Amino acid sequence: MSTADDSELFESTEEWYAHYRPSYPDAAITSLREQFALDGSARVLDLGCGAGQIAIPLAEHVNEVIGMDPNERMLREARRKADASEHEAENTEWVIGSDSDLSNELGTFQLVTMGRSFHWMDQRRTLDQLCSMIEPGGGIAIITDEEWLVRGGQPWHEAVYTLADEYLEALPERTGPTDGEYDDPWDEMVDEFEFTDIEVTSIESEREWEIGSIVGYVFSLSYCSPDIFGDDKDAFEADLRTHLNEREEETFTQDVTVEMITARKTTV
Repeated sequence: MSTADDSELFESTEEWYAHYRPSYPDAAITSLREQFALDGSARVLDLGCGAGQIAIPLAEHVNEVIGMDPNERMLREARRKADASEHEAENTEWVIGSDSDLSNELGTFQLVTMGRSFHWMDQRRTLDQLCSMIEPGGGIAIITDEEWLVRGGQPWHEAVYTLADEYLEALPERTGPTDGEYDDPWDEMVDEFEFTDIEVTSIESEREWEIGSIVGYVFSLSYCSPDIFGDDKDAFEADLRTHLNEREEETFTQDVTVEMITARKTTV
């Protein structure tokens, strides 16, 4: 749920988030383009955009993308990534704000995306407000994937968690890949509002991680930020690199399921 401290959730993670949070599979971006007929006239809002992992690849295919996030430093990283992207993403605009700042003053959109962000929001209020901001026939996409430190099923996931747990007092409990499902399924929640054609799509892929990207990913998490580690950050990083090197694996693999909940605004 949104709070007045939204901008502080990922404080000190911004550079790590921009460089080490994985992008979404090309198949997810293609699915959004096809399902919502995105073209050179489309306008998209990426709510809780982070460092632009959805906004930037979509920008190549639409007229305009608004990336909205409460963290100003995160938006600065998104701008850098957009400027460095192959198509330079000049049609992106980065706006400071959270779901509590949604209003019709932002205009209307053919698509609103929420990637790895919906769980932070006042969800019903957000869906209610979006109903008035989406063009007829347009829709929403809630996109999630597995946060592997607490839910990943690989042995190396558990090993990284165990080490982090030695350093941090408030690390979330490790639940495993199939535990901890939401009590209020989001597709059922979306059905309470003016949306139709609700679909849940799963996209399977495999990610490969190197030691540096594992370290960076851990520091990108809100509950494992450099500020939370404090003076122990460098010691933890050194221990983690040593521990992973001792496993004698060149790369570390992760089976990934990206889930997309999509829905269209009712047109009648």
